[in-house]
Amino acid sequence: MAQVTVTFFAALRHITGTPRITLEIPDGTTVGELKAMLLERYPDLAASFQGIVTSIGEVTAEDDEVVPDGAHVALFHPIAGGSGPGFPTITRVTPEALRLDELIAAITAPTTGAVVFFTGVVRGRTGKTETAFLDYEAYTDMAEAKLQQVAAEIRQRWPKVEGIVLVQRVGRLAAGTPTILVACAAPHRDDGAFEAARYGIDRIKEIVPVWKKEIGPHGEAWVHGNYHPTVADEGQR
Repeated sequence: MAQVTVTFFAALRHITGTPRITLEIPDGTTVGELKAMLLERYPDLAASFQGIVTSIGEVTAEDDEVVPDGAHVALFHPIAGGSGPGFPTITRVTPEALRLDELIAAITAPTTGAVVFFTGVVRGRTGKTETAFLDYEAYTDMAEAKLQQVAAEIRQRWPKVEGIVLVQRVGRLAAGTPTILVACAAPHRDDGAFEAARYGIDRIKEIVPVWKKEIGPHGEAWVHGNYHPTVADEGQR
């Protein structure tokens, strides 16, 4: 028998009523078979299991992959590195406020002539729906590893990019509060800084395990994405 730890995030944790369980499973059990065992234990998960993402350690896992003894398995809904020579890469998941000027200054080198940055903020109104707060939750270890992966992908695609910032906030954030910063520095504005920053935020939304819960007068609800990371995403570094 093998012993594994299973962690539930966001809405899945709410359904199971626990953040983490330890299970004994037969040797050779696959991810798909483990998910079937979890459905037997928590039948209310059935409605949420379509398109669910599974990871072993900090790597996305497919249903036919065998779960090794001692594995840390995480289950979550689809999500709603290194630095170049002499240039910094800042990747961080933090509850602290984003200090935009300080972060941008940290990636500005003497050769830098352009810095393009994107920052998302909590939207207070979407159509007729009002939002007072967003609660951001992350699978922190995996999220920080994935931020580093996104930075590495940016450097591979846009080799003239110098400093990079990819910082995601977590915790309860009020409407109008900055939630994320993606910044890319380069010698000139035509050296890929615009494209790299856009790629960075789009890629973060695809593969970095961060979720948000909307809280407002209408109540509260978890917001899930549609992109389902696979093992192929590991190969884009």
